[in-house]
Amino acid sequence: MTNDDRTLREEQQAAALREVADLGRRRADLLRQAEELLTPLEVAAVQAVRVGAPRRRTQDLAQVGTSVFYGWLQAAGIDVRAKRPARRQTP
Repeated sequence: MTNDDRTLREEQQAAALREVADLGRRRADLLRQAEELLTPLEVAAVQAVRVGAPRRRTQDLAQVGTSVFYGWLQAAGIDVRAKRPARRQTP
């Protein structure tokens, strides 16, 4: 391998690593922003349910999983029925 080849390879690696670092920083920033939105989202979702909004619609709009959503409701003192046992499929 010539010096020119090594230099080109090092430049390509450096460029690839810069891209990884940039994308990693952007991802970390977006995750931080998403984490910051979680508390106000919880408050808004709980308030929506308290004023009578349908739970399923509220959960869909909040774009969170069922266990997270119903955990919010339980933590806020809103009645939540027990989870149904899983159904077995018959062959």
